[in-house]
Amino acid sequence: MKGVILLILAIILIMIAVVVGFRNADVVTINYLIAQIEMRISTFMVVCLIIGFFLGFTTILTKYLALKVRFASMKRRLEKLAINKTP
Repeated sequence: MKGVILLILAIILIMIAVVVGFRNADVVTINYLIAQIEMRISTFMVVCLIIGFFLGFTTILTKYLALKVRFASMKRRLEKLAINKTP
């Protein structure tokens, strides 16, 4: 049942993306430091979304890994203290 709901939700999101893509078919010029490029607004929106997703994902992943390393270090220290405290 959960898979069917996720499939329906994915289909609805794809349909919305297609409609938004067709509605934003105008070409815009994007200027950046050393050059410029012309692309459709919908393509530019997808590129920005993908870049934002990967930046956010890498930020969260680095924080998660740092916390995991810190937790392992604290766990080792706690075990070391427990061994030293037992007679």
